Amino acid sequence: MSRTLQGQDDALIGSWNARQKLAAQGVEPYAILASEAWGNVAGGLKTGAQYDQLLDFGVRLDTAKLGWWSGGNFLVQGHWVQRVGGGSCFDEYTGAFNPVSGVMADDQIRMFNLYYRQTWHDGAVVVKFGQIAVDDDFMLSDYAGLFLNSAFGAMPSQVGTPLATSCGNGPAFPIYSVAAPGIFLQVRPWKPFYSQLGLYYGNPGPDEAGNYGFDWINQSYELGLFWESGYAYTFAKHGGTFRFGLSYHTGPMDDFNTMSAGNAPVERQAVPNYYVVNDFQLLTDGEGKTKLGLFCRGGITPEPDLSMVSLYVDGGLNWFAPLRSRPEDVAGVAISYTQFGRAFRDNTGPDGIAANETTLELTYKDKVTRWLTMQADTQILFNPVVNTDSHSRETAVVLGLRAVVTF
Repeated sequence: MSRTLQGQDDALIGSWNARQKLAAQGVEPYAILASEAWGNVAGGLKTGAQYDQLLDFGVRLDTAKLGWWSGGNFLVQGHWVQRVGGGSCFDEYTGAFNPVSGVMADDQIRMFNLYYRQTWHDGAVVVKFGQIAVDDDFMLSDYAGLFLNSAFGAMPSQVGTPLATSCGNGPAFPIYSVAAPGIFLQVRPWKPFYSQLGLYYGNPGPDEAGNYGFDWINQSYELGLFWESGYAYTFAKHGGTFRFGLSYHTGPMDDFNTMSAGNAPVERQAVPNYYVVNDFQLLTDGEGKTKLGLFCRGGITPEPDLSMVSLYVDGGLNWFAPLRSRPEDVAGVAISYTQFGRAFRDNTGPDGIAANETTLELTYKDKVTRWLTMQADTQILFNPVVNTDSHSRETAVVLGLRAVVTF
């Protein structure tokens, strides 16, 4: 999950002399540390806490400043993840399918994105090739990224599970926390409209400590495809963006329906999964900046017998500068609904996954300094797996705190 490379003025170590000289020559190193504490305070499977730490580090090379050619950038990005007090998905506490955080992964030091990006005609044409993560470019929302639950990132309906094998399921696409070789093309024939296509090695390898970012070499050859088009519109003097996309994977999928019948699983070819994203500027301030932003997304799988998730829908609000004295703070509320395929549910047993799972999240992001943000988070997880002590599905209440330092 790559992050936007921030300017030197937003960094803890600031614009020290050597850094200025490197940047002037086209070399921009960066490091961002995200530290999280999570506690399941009620319901779910058991109460307990976990601490996660992700160091996102790398370097960007600007070909124009290096004196080579204009419009080009190389990105080398690595991740270091450490956990204390639990597994990679926090589900041993909550019993929920979707992890409470999009940065949760197995302990690792791993190469993530490693690609070259070239633009032409003021960004009207963009090409990337190398090792790429799908969810850096697809299923994105202008406002959903505020929320920490992993479902608000890569849609479960499009990728099966947000964290691939770190949650016990086979990877279908190179999403966090693994990337894979691919090529990405975006064209913008006129300003409001764009269309983009991504082709990827469809088996990036598991989220395990021994996968240093290149375990796709040892996997069977499969192809993953994403396509998306979007249009920026204006309605009642308020701006919005509508996106429509699809995902497709060439690898064979297990037919859960044959498994539930007590037979050996049959593998079938999947069909494309479709999704939509809509962002809308509900309210603006006197300067035209967004005060209240609305998002809604939805994804569907036409063949539910082949997928863990047959339908996914989410939506929420971003409230920018909720306090007049805190112009860079953001508050938000969002809800997600994950509907599981009937055949997949049958294979999890009566105490396993319910027909659906709903998450309500409330969050507040505070920019403490130019280099430090703190984010308080509360999630209510409805319909997790059955608690074997109470023999019921106990709604889990999770509290979280994330600190992000930009070096």
